[in-house]
Amino acid sequence: MNSKMAGLRKALTVTVMLTVGSLNSLVVNSAMAQISAKLAGDLSVRGTVTLNGMNTASGATVFDGGQVKTGNNGAATINLGQLGQIELGADSELVLKLENNSIGGNLRTGRAVVSAPAGTTVNIVTADGTATTEGREAAVLTVDVVCGNTRVASAKSDARLVAGNRVEIVAAGQEVAVGAQAQAPNCKRVAVAAASTGIGAGALAAL
Repeated sequence: MNSKMAGLRKALTVTVMLTVGSLNSLVVNSAMAQISAKLAGDLSVRGTVTLNGMNTASGATVFDGGQVKTGNNGAATINLGQLGQIELGADSELVLKLENNSIGGNLRTGRAVVSAPAGTTVNIVTADGTATTEGREAAVLTVDVVCGNTRVASAKSDARLVAGNRVEIVAAGQEVAVGAQAQAPNCKRVAVAAASTGIGAGALAAL
């Protein structure tokens, strides 16, 4: 009898361990899948584009913290699935930042057009300040640092541009600029972002 009870206890212990292990595996796999969905995107490129300093092509995966840089004949779109997308014009550099249903990054040069659905916030940092949306509704936000200062234009929903103690509200269809504009001969003003997006969209055209 004691031998049978010991055998039952051993079998029960093994069953419990296997069940717990399976549950842990499911939880980990689910968490990793969610993290991967949030922290990575696919690139679509035209012309010269580098990813983390290396030449890249369409289909490459860019992760949170990845650096995307376009040449003077280049353009790139970071496709982030349900979170939206980020388009970069020529001579642009962005360090991607993704977290908790928020997309954006540090725009060092050039211009970016960020399209985000309702429920996803936008956060773009420049040398002059930070452009954000609250995610209450779909947004299409253009951030331009081509001329040395920061210009922000919104095609959908209101946005906010914070520069030090200065806070500017960017209403849909409007644009705001902060910082000192360079007197570069080829400096082109940013166009208001178009509602439709894609590489070469009107949002990336210059006025």
